Amino acid sequence: MSDAAPKLRGEIDAAPASRDGDAFYILYDRSGVSPSRLLLSPLGLLIAGRLDGAASVLEISDNLGRETPGGASCREIESVVRALDDALFLEGARFQDFSAQAERDFLSAPSRPPGLAGSAYSADPIRLAETLNRVMDEAPAPEEAPGRPRRPPRGMIIPHLDYPRGAPGYGQAYRLLAGAPKPPVVVVLGTAHAGLRERFALCDKDFDTPLGRVRVDRDLLARLRLAASPHGDPDREALAHRSEHSVELQAVWLRHIYGEDLAIVPLLVSPVGEFLNGGRPPAEAETEPMFRAVAECLGGAAESGEALLLASADLAHVGPRFGDRREAAGQFLTEVEEADRGYLRAAAAGAVPGLANLAAHGDRYRVCGSACIFVLGLALPGARATLLGYHQAVTPEMREAVAYAAVCFE
Repeated sequence: MSDAAPKLRGEIDAAPASRDGDAFYILYDRSGVSPSRLLLSPLGLLIAGRLDGAASVLEISDNLGRETPGGASCREIESVVRALDDALFLEGARFQDFSAQAERDFLSAPSRPPGLAGSAYSADPIRLAETLNRVMDEAPAPEEAPGRPRRPPRGMIIPHLDYPRGAPGYGQAYRLLAGAPKPPVVVVLGTAHAGLRERFALCDKDFDTPLGRVRVDRDLLARLRLAASPHGDPDREALAHRSEHSVELQAVWLRHIYGEDLAIVPLLVSPVGEFLNGGRPPAEAETEPMFRAVAECLGGAAESGEALLLASADLAHVGPRFGDRREAAGQFLTEVEEADRGYLRAAAAGAVPGLANLAAHGDRYRVCGSACIFVLGLALPGARATLLGYHQAVTPEMREAVAYAAVCFE
């Protein structure tokens, strides 16, 4: 083994689970490229979280020996590294070769297969439906009780992390939607975590889920393509949908609450970093031609009652795994919550105020859903926002925390 242990891929995530009273974690590739599911003990997850591509096996062993009871031997660490490599969870040529073949397979497939079934959610349709119903039943009461609805929701912000960690937010959002009239179409504005060369990426493949297929509404998709095409090519990166989980996780929920008589439009939104890091003023995003054209088309569909706009978006990503020097705990998480709630208030006031709020501090807490929340706000100017709940999912073993919220727009 080389001096530096291999690096854990950034797309690898861990969902907590238990069996016979014993806690463990299911590691999975949230990009959906690797189909593997790897069960790790809490110690195994601690080891995985230390694979940063710089530390050696010996250094990881020394650090864990100082920080945890019993620590981890070099042999234990090497065993975890081999298991991660077999699962295609480590960076390197082996994963790159596999990914290239997966791209070819996706382009020739008639529909998009579920990438996260068996990890972020159950692959068994009966267990999955039972879990989703339980998540809605056990969801916390809304922070801000929605008033008497003036109309069905026109927009939602819903988390996109795995169902166990995101349960409170998913439950609050989908419990509300399950009690409202079913929209003819749901446009899922998905976070494009890997970035895009264009502002948007459309996908005309139906989405398969353990609960059944979710068809794409090709009429609204064609109108969005027509609106965007003078300013770019939204079909240029349809391949991005193969490895992006932010639409898939909503498609499963939508199939569950609405049944087979449901249509979606999958629309990935590229990050808007240039408007957050000082490269361009946030106000310029509002006048960007492709943003304006797509937002006007979406807004018209939402206003007419034809479509519900759903931003599949998480909020802050903090902790050493994301580059912070501070652990994801205590006062740091209190500061993160204050910042996130301030951002949500600004986003509720309008698309540009939301971006300006993040730009004021350079998006230091890494709000990964800011692009699709921006497009949602641009499409629904003046909509009334109700915060159903704000939550933080903390995974100490991975030295990270991910925040998210459920928000309804009328």
